[in-house]
Amino acid sequence: MPEEFTKAVDADLSNLQTHDVPASTEHERAMKLMAHMFLRLWTRFAIETGQRLSMSPSQYSMGNYEGKMKWVLNEAVDFRSLDRIELGGNYGRAHALIVEMFSHKGVDRVRLVFALEEEQVRGAPVFVNYLVHDSTLVDFRVEKAFHALRPALASWSESVLKKEDDPLWNFCKDKLECVGA
Repeated sequence: MPEEFTKAVDADLSNLQTHDVPASTEHERAMKLMAHMFLRLWTRFAIETGQRLSMSPSQYSMGNYEGKMKWVLNEAVDFRSLDRIELGGNYGRAHALIVEMFSHKGVDRVRLVFALEEEQVRGAPVFVNYLVHDSTLVDFRVEKAFHALRPALASWSESVLKKEDDPLWNFCKDKLECVGA
């Protein structure tokens, strides 16, 4: 199942028309592209595993599904000021794939991380971030972000399908850089 899932996601994202995304800023363009990627991932998880992961902002506020993996983004969403999109689940411990925009030393960056609940402190979850992809906004390409995510897809789909943390947690700890809590 995980290999089939990865192949299906590859097909879903290979027809993403990156040059057809209208945007007035690089920030808006990057977030629209990542919204498309996250919406297609959300849909593929729902189709292949029967699991509807949670998405923030909600998939239904970000776009309209037209079938056959085609989403049309909601133009009422201000992607110019949107700094974060999350897609995740909770099968004992919570996890999320997060894309975030931030500025570091005056340079705008786009980062993709898995945030994994590692422990509870005073009844509140503590999340640790594992870096999937990081680039400057100027150099950002959704294809590179997906290429960096691709090795994690089999482990992620296995965690979602079996509702077990270990496959994704083990992958992140063994293959990705821990970048903080």
